[in-house]
Amino acid sequence: MNGHFLGIDIGGTKTRIGLVRDPPGQVAACSTIPTLKDDPGTMMSRIAEQAALLAGGDLLFVGVGLPGPLDLKARRPGALPNLPDWRGFPVCETLESLLGVPVVMENDANVAALGEMAFGAGKGLADFIFVTLGTGIGGAVIAGGRLVSGARGGAGEIGHIQVDPGGPQCGCGRKGCVEAMASGTAIERAYGRPAAEVFALALEGDAKAKEVLTIAGRALGAGLAAAVTLLEPETVIFGGGMSESNPRSLAIYIDACRQEVEKRAYLPWRQEIPFIAASLGADAPVLGAALLARTEWEKSRRCGKPVRSPGLSPEAPGHTGAAGCADEPRVVVKPWGEELWWAQTSSYVGKRILVRSGHSLSLQYHVKKMETMFFVSGTGILVLGEQQVNIRPGLSVTIRPGTRHRVIAVTDVVFFEGSTPEVDDVVRLEDAYGRAGHK
Repeated sequence: MNGHFLGIDIGGTKTRIGLVRDPPGQVAACSTIPTLKDDPGTMMSRIAEQAALLAGGDLLFVGVGLPGPLDLKARRPGALPNLPDWRGFPVCETLESLLGVPVVMENDANVAALGEMAFGAGKGLADFIFVTLGTGIGGAVIAGGRLVSGARGGAGEIGHIQVDPGGPQCGCGRKGCVEAMASGTAIERAYGRPAAEVFALALEGDAKAKEVLTIAGRALGAGLAAAVTLLEPETVIFGGGMSESNPRSLAIYIDACRQEVEKRAYLPWRQEIPFIAASLGADAPVLGAALLARTEWEKSRRCGKPVRSPGLSPEAPGHTGAAGCADEPRVVVKPWGEELWWAQTSSYVGKRILVRSGHSLSLQYHVKKMETMFFVSGTGILVLGEQQVNIRPGLSVTIRPGTRHRVIAVTDVVFFEGSTPEVDDVVRLEDAYGRAGHK
């Protein structure tokens, strides 16, 4: 097998993109960029640029972890408390159109738990709760050696167990959730300085810092006690950025949590539930997302045919009826090169387009259709309205209806095009192949 898997961990403040070779187990190369909270479309383009730098065109499948509740059936984020502007954004479809390979998504705590179960502190454990401590608080449940996702993918949201109905406002819209009272954001709000500084001050003996961490730890313990009572895990594993604080100051927070769990949780055998630290650090969600991508890729291989897209609709050409299976992608030969249609759903179309050296597309615009182009190789000129842009690998542009555009190839140019559903609305203003004026 030639090719790699990409694991992407999108957090509330930063995003980590990691290249994972097969078999997974180690991040071969990675890149970290700030998360654009209010512009998911531009964020997808930046992720695609980093992916191109890390892997070129040598990708098989991509896994993405996102913070908060996800609608896995619709393949879209729900109401993400730390990324409210991302609600309903087509993360998978957009990345598929930019990268030209299938994309699968999952909750960030879930993929981190998968990473730790396969390669880290959870290896050999069949039943554990995984808690991520950071800007927000996430959770995941492994039961019987399998991830518990829930009916729509929302299981394990420990951060949104309500422990004080009169408590501070949470990003989910309710009051007194664990996340609103025990996260890094909550600690910063309570002390007035970033959580990392509060942990450092506690280590120096600052009484207020110790009190803030103790109160936050108790709130975490109150929510965790409910989960422990319900699930009776073998252990609880803590990961996320806050879990990497100095062990002595972190102990103030974790000990307060443990005491609350021991006080509140019902344990019929009076057994002790060990609290342990995750061992993979920032690699856990990246490795877990890549592992999830590999699993989906293996499913497509068992079909015996290339995968077109995880979201392929039953009505789309080439659908065989088996999830993730499709006929050979359709290749359309053009006078200037070729189009490879690798995805077509009710909501978008994905193509890989080759414009041969010395040729060009029509100078054209679309009446309704919007498209995004992501260039992976070659040189030339992109005419975009009144501008002329030099084509280079990693260039990404979104072309809105009514915008004139044309690709002129100096050397062979390859780009991926993702668009809204295919409609016959093109207006050709100039064309070297006798089609100008046709619609």
